[in-house]
Formats: sequence, C-alpha cells, structure tokens
Amino acid sequence: MSDPIRKYLNLNDPKLIKWYWIVGLIVLGIIMAVDLAVHHHAHFAKDGIDIDTTPEFYPLYGFAASFFLVIVAKTLSIALKRKDSYYADD
Repeated sequence: MSDPIRKYLNLNDPKLIKWYWIVGLIVLGIIMAVDLAVHHHAHFAKDGIDIDTTPEFYPLYGFAASFFLVIVAKTLSIALKRKDSYYADD
C-alpha cells in the first residue's frame, strides 16, 4: 500500500484498525440483512436445482469464490516463485 493511502487511513493506529473492522462488519451485516428481504427467483428450477433461492446464497457464494481465488493466487505465487538472483547476469 502506498504511503499517501497509509497516511490518510492511519493504518498504524490499533484503535482505528479496530474501528475499521467494526464498521466493515456492520456494513456486511446490513448487506446480509437486506439480502434476506429480497425475493430471489430460481434460475435453474426447471433442472430441479433451486439452491439459488435459499437465504444468503449469493453472499456465501461470493465469499466462497473470493476464498477460492485467494487460494489459487497463493498457490500460483508459490509455484511461480523465483530466486532473487534469477535475473542477475552472474
């Protein structure tokens, strides 16, 4: 993270980091509560699959997809890692 953003957000202050977590979790809770009030139509009902109508399916699906992408990125970073002297002319 660049210095202007770190300075603006003041990420070195533990109190503010805790505050950011609390605000983020409150926003997440509001989004999940709103999702409960929205009626979702089954897109695959004719195939006998109606999992997309269950409450909180889309937030959980998004979390699972994000988690999967992080795992894939970490695995790729390990697989593609090179030594620091890889481009050296030695």
